[in-house]
Amino acid sequence: MGAFSAGSGSPQLKVDDKALLLGDNRMAAAAYQNQVSQVMEAAGWPWPASVLQDPSKQPRFVHSVPEFLRELQLGNHLDQVVVFPGGAEAMQQSEVLDPDIAEAVGIPFSSTSSASSAYEVLERLANKGAVDRLKGKVMYHFPGSTERKGRSAGGTGNTVLRPKWDALQGDCPEAARSSVYLAEVRQCHPQPCDDGLRKKRKSTLAKTMRERCHTIGADVRKMLFWDDYSEGLFVGGNFSTYDLHVDCIPSSNVGTVFRGHKLLAIWRHGQDTKRVMRDHFREIFSPPISDAQTKALERACCVAMAPPGSIYVFSGTNAHTVCNVGFTSSTPTLPPQPCLCISSYEAFINLHTRHADVALAACEDYDSSDEDMEDFEEEVGEAIAMILDRSKDDGLSEIDAAARQTADYVLQRNPRIKRTADKELQRFHEIDAAAAAAATANNSPSPAAASAA
Repeated sequence: MGAFSAGSGSPQLKVDDKALLLGDNRMAAAAYQNQVSQVMEAAGWPWPASVLQDPSKQPRFVHSVPEFLRELQLGNHLDQVVVFPGGAEAMQQSEVLDPDIAEAVGIPFSSTSSASSAYEVLERLANKGAVDRLKGKVMYHFPGSTERKGRSAGGTGNTVLRPKWDALQGDCPEAARSSVYLAEVRQCHPQPCDDGLRKKRKSTLAKTMRERCHTIGADVRKMLFWDDYSEGLFVGGNFSTYDLHVDCIPSSNVGTVFRGHKLLAIWRHGQDTKRVMRDHFREIFSPPISDAQTKALERACCVAMAPPGSIYVFSGTNAHTVCNVGFTSSTPTLPPQPCLCISSYEAFINLHTRHADVALAACEDYDSSDEDMEDFEEEVGEAIAMILDRSKDDGLSEIDAAARQTADYVLQRNPRIKRTADKELQRFHEIDAAAAAAATANNSPSPAAASAA
C-alpha cells in the first residue's frame, strides 16, 4: 500500500511508501486499489465493488506539498477528485481539531476513549455545554432500510446544536443512532483569531487550510474565492451519509480526513449532473442501495475513497454524494478497526478559467432574491480587487499572471462583480493617497524651521 496514513493517534498503513513518494501514479493506483479492498472487506461494501474498483473512476493523486499547492491554485479538477495521501501530516494539519471536539470523539485514538457514533459525540459535547456554542446539521437514517431519504433532527438549517441534540434524543430510535451524521459544524459566533488574514472567524479548527497555506508561503489572497471563515467539520460513523446534491455556491472543496475513510461519488458537470439531480436529488446512498442508485453510480465520472490523513479536492458544482466508512487503515499486525469518520472542508475557487467559467454560468442563472449568491458575487469582486492591487508591479510570477488573466476574464463577463471590484479598488486608492499625504506632511519642515533656513 502507498502512504495512505491515518490521522494523529490512529492506526496507520505504511507499506510500499515509494509508490507515492516517487510519484508513480500507476503504482499509487495499485496501492489505492489494494487499500479499497482491505477496508471494504472489513467494513462491508456499501457500494458495488465493480464501481469502487473501476480503474476509470479512480481519483487522481498528488504526492507533495508543492504539487498540492499548484493543484489548489492553478489546477483544473472539474469532473475529478484529487487526493493527496498523507497530506494532513505533510501540511502539518493533523492536530487542529477543537479541544472539546477532539475529546468528544476520543483523540488521541484508543479503544476505550473513542466514541462509537456521532450520537455519542453529541452526548459528550452536551455534557460539556459545547452544544450551546456550536452550530451545524444533525442527520440520521435507518440502517438497512430501503428508505432513500434521510432525517434531520431539529430542522434542516445550520443552527445551534442544543435544540438539535434535544430533538435527536426524542426522535432518533436506538437502532438508528449509529447512522447519525454531525455535519457542517462551526462556531455560533465569530471568534478572535490572529492569522494575518482576518480578525475573526467561525471555524472550529485551530488553523484552517487557508491559514496553513498562508503560513507556508502561498499567497492565498490571489484566489477568486476561499471561505475558511465558516469552514465545516463533519463527524459520522460507518455508512453515515450526506445526500446527493450540488453545492449552492459554485465553488470547489478542499477537505481533510482526520480519521476513517470517506467515499465520494461525483457526476460529470453538465448533462450527467442534471440527470442524476433529476432522478436522485437528496437521496442517501447508504446500503442497501437500490438498483437505480447502482446504475447511477455506474454513470459517475469518479468514485473515490479518501483515506485517513489525506487531503482531497473536487468541485462542488459536480453533483456529489458521500458515504463515510468508519474504519481505520490496517497495520502490519491489525486489520482495519472500527472508528468514526472525521473530516473538514473549505470552499474555494482557484485561478483556472474552467472553474471561473462554471462560477460565472451559475451567477448568470441565479434568482435575484438569492442573497447567498449576491454575497458570493460581492466576495469575488473584493477578491479580484485584492488580486489586481497585489499584482500591479512588473515582473509577475506564474501565480500573478494567472491571477491577473482570470481576474480580467471575470470582470469582462460579470458587470456586478466588476462594480464591486471597481469600488474596492477606489477604496484602496484613497487609502494609499491618504497614507502618501500623511507621509509627505511628516517629512515636510515646519514653518519655523523653513523660515530659519
